[in-house]
Amino acid sequence: KKCCHHGTTAEIMKISISSDFGWVLAALFSTFVTNMFLTFQVVAARNAFGVKYPALYAPPGHKHENKFNCVQRAHQNYLENWPQVMVLTVVNGLFYPKYAAGFCAIFAFGRIIYGYGYKAFGPSGRQIGGAIAHVGDLPLLLMTPYIAYKLLSRDAIA
Repeated sequence: KKCCHHGTTAEIMKISISSDFGWVLAALFSTFVTNMFLTFQVVAARNAFGVKYPALYAPPGHKHENKFNCVQRAHQNYLENWPQVMVLTVVNGLFYPKYAAGFCAIFAFGRIIYGYGYKAFGPSGRQIGGAIAHVGDLPLLLMTPYIAYKLLSRDAIA
């Protein structure tokens, strides 16, 4: 049936969610654990280095400016990437729940290593954790156009 000159549509949309989607939910939970780990790192660094709220970063010239800012930047970078990983995990998880969950969990684990490395070794300490995290987030990104193609090509054939 044609709808609004935009293509084919079904009159009723039915979505079946596999019980394997539970793995997606577990993986999404792991991202909240990662966020809490990174949040606690920032809270501990605030206390240890005397950086008071509402300052997001240590002020220029602060005795521990670089150390604190590395901890804070690891958390901020996570917050900048977290939303899209969550969306990609849910969307891809509707079609490939085990893969989506696995990649999401790899991302969450990589970001813990990233945060620890950034705190312990400065900017160069991010590399291993960043690489691990990208083993998780890049496949999620690439799965999306693949699934879109599969859906659109199936629709075009029908």
